[in-house]
Amino acid sequence: MGACRELWDQFERRFREQDYDGLVSLFTEDAVYVEPAGRHEGRKAIRAWFDETAQPFSDVRFEVTRLVEQGDAIVAEWTYHGVHTGPLTMADGSIFEGTGKTSDSTGVTILEVRDGAVVAATDYFDLLAGAIQLGLMPTP
Repeated sequence: MGACRELWDQFERRFREQDYDGLVSLFTEDAVYVEPAGRHEGRKAIRAWFDETAQPFSDVRFEVTRLVEQGDAIVAEWTYHGVHTGPLTMADGSIFEGTGKTSDSTGVTILEVRDGAVVAATDYFDLLAGAIQLGLMPTP
């Protein structure tokens, strides 16, 4: 098992346990996290994004279905399950209160690692499908 895989194991465990302080500590101070709704530069911005988008969910299950490590990068295909129980801050600043609805999605995360820490992370997942599941958007 390489250094990237060990870092991924910590990333996955801390995300699943909703340990966002521990999760963000895996990143360099100047790390960049890109996801479908935006770009977050630096630990402080990454933590704020987790506070806004991840903390409103409970009963979190995060399962990796495929993991590929190559050099200083790791790619993980995953399935996420969470129940929307707390206020979710929308991109325009409005608040969407907890609905009790379930969000189930699949996606891919790519981590770039340098000196044992994450310098860049990119997530690919269907943001629209999640919004429909939570009732934020009508079913097409």
